[in-house]
Parts: sequence; structure tokens; C-alpha cells
Amino acid sequence: MDTPYEKLLVSLARAEVRFIVVGGLAVALNGFVRTTEDVDILVDSASDNIGALLSTLGAFGAGHARELDATDFVETEGAIRVVEEFPLDIFTIMRGQRYADLCRSVRTIRVGDCTLSYLAAPALIALKEHSRREKDQIDVAALKAL
Repeated sequence: MDTPYEKLLVSLARAEVRFIVVGGLAVALNGFVRTTEDVDILVDSASDNIGALLSTLGAFGAGHARELDATDFVETEGAIRVVEEFPLDIFTIMRGQRYADLCRSVRTIRVGDCTLSYLAAPALIALKEHSRREKDQIDVAALKAL
């Protein structure tokens, strides 16, 4: 594994954390390669899953996530940002969609001995098409062209 974010995502998968890679990394995995400064994940907000997430994050890097607890992960729009070697944005809801709503709209990729789920192009388009951010509009156009 070459990148810190791959190491973290594999650690989460090994801990059986239920998550989907979304955002710029998911766009790249769908075939439109672009740079991204952070990694975005949508997590299942069930208490067992948040516990596994917090345990894994607390052991990663300098362990800045040890400051978080399960009550930080309320089901509301917006991300919790954890910064270690890169910024990680953790969502429980994205544009009204929860993990359970999107877990059937994924593709997978093998990284080492783990399978990582990332949001498939049609679902990414649906999440991003009403955004006003220029990079989201570029992503939507590129994903539609694939």
C-alpha cells in the first residue's frame, strides 16, 4: 500500500467498519482521475459500527480521533473531520441519504486482502448534480461522459 489513506481504509475494512468511499476518491475510482485533498466516507451510524470506527481511528496515526465519541455521530448533514496524515471527512448522512440508502449503489475494489466499497457513478451523480461547487459540476459532467 502506497498511501496513508489506503492504509486507513484497509484498516477500517479489516475492522469490519461498514462504510462507503464517496467524494473525490470515489469519482477517481469510477474512472475520472482528479486530485483530491481529503477522503470522504459515509458510515453506517449503528452503534456497533461507530464503536468499530472509533476504535480503528483511535489507533491510526497520532490517534487524534480519540477525542471523539459515539455521541459526535448524530444523524445529521455535515461531516466530522479527522486530520492525521490527510483530512478524513466522515458523514452519517449526505444530501438526505444514509449508508443503508446507498449501500446497494456501490462498486468494489480489492486492496490487498480487503474489499473496499465506493459509490458508483449514477449515485455520485445524484449526490453531486445539485451542488453549486464548480468541482462537483466538473465531476458530474465527467461521470456522465464515462
